[in-house]
Amino acid sequence: MKTTINQGWLKTAALLFAILFSAGFSHARAQSLNQTFKKGDALRLAIWQPYRISDGKNQSLDINGDYPIDSRGYVFFPILGEVKVVGATATSLAEDLRQKLSAYFQEPVIVVEPLIRVTLIGAFRRPGTYLISPEASLWELVDLGGGPDEKSNLKKMVVERGGKAIKKNILGGFERAYSLQEIGIMSGDQVVMPAIKPFQVRDAFEIVRFGVTLINLYLLIKNLGEK
Repeated sequence: MKTTINQGWLKTAALLFAILFSAGFSHARAQSLNQTFKKGDALRLAIWQPYRISDGKNQSLDINGDYPIDSRGYVFFPILGEVKVVGATATSLAEDLRQKLSAYFQEPVIVVEPLIRVTLIGAFRRPGTYLISPEASLWELVDLGGGPDEKSNLKKMVVERGGKAIKKNILGGFERAYSLQEIGIMSGDQVVMPAIKPFQVRDAFEIVRFGVTLINLYLLIKNLGEK
């Protein structure tokens, strides 16, 4: 009886998890799940198993984590080995993995989340290329780069694609914590943070020289007028 109750409770919990997960879908999330995986990107795998098929040693099989997609379009998963993912969506891949893992997990709930590749350039503390969910906010992306450094000019931050600026004045999205997908950032894009130009001594001299020139010009005009 105890086993029956536990199994019934686990089935209910698994169903509730699936319902809550589906209810939390936004339009943007639905779009990201329908996009196909690309070489050089990555994915996040999460498995919630109500039952695990015992191997006789009662060992846990934990293969949750982030997985890069190689140049051939494959991901290497523990237990399964190489699986081709390029051309698949998160939804179709989750179903494929569910079937492949049926020998190891009984009635698993599998969630696959795409990760995009974005490069941070300029006045970040740790500029570089990062893998992040398209549902993450711009705050989270900047945080991966260690945050803006002391010379950063947030108001001039832009998104570049193919060497051209496609999104300017994205500080509003930064402040409102819009998702990267809502802002329009795609895999392969670059977020460029320019630095504020330091005020140098020669700049001060140029300002003083300009001021002296204006004064001399004023005095010259005044003297001519008096004559």
